[in-house]
Amino acid sequence: MCTRGTDGRYDLAPVAWTCPLDYEPASRVLVVMDPGHQTVRNVRAKGSFVLALPTWKQKELVLSTGAVSGKTTDKYAESGIAAFAAAGEDALVPEGVAGWLECRVIEVHSIGSVVMIAAEAERAYAVDEAWTLRLHMAGEGVFYRPGASIA
Repeated sequence: MCTRGTDGRYDLAPVAWTCPLDYEPASRVLVVMDPGHQTVRNVRAKGSFVLALPTWKQKELVLSTGAVSGKTTDKYAESGIAAFAAAGEDALVPEGVAGWLECRVIEVHSIGSVVMIAAEAERAYAVDEAWTLRLHMAGEGVFYRPGASIA
């Protein structure tokens, strides 16, 4: 999940819980996160974000950006992440992703120990082979991709 804070710093964070929410009148997604993440603060302040779909080749990027906080670290600079500006949202998208959604926030709800963010995809992009390149995290450091184990 790619965002920009009110301080002007770009941030990205791996998010395990995302899913389609609706397709009519537009494509919508649901993201569930810990409310303490800088990403959640950025989303609340800006009202937009980009969901980037990492490829299996970006497993280390996912792990490294999840290991440090965006509250105190410029993850793009520290990890040397090559990126490009999203077309319509104020966020940077890591180069080499399989696809991305540029999203506008509809609602944010705090429920127990999590925050649920409902958003509408305003723009969507994918590389031709996105379906075979995608990376899935099954939990606790276990990853997989279509047709191959990369745990």
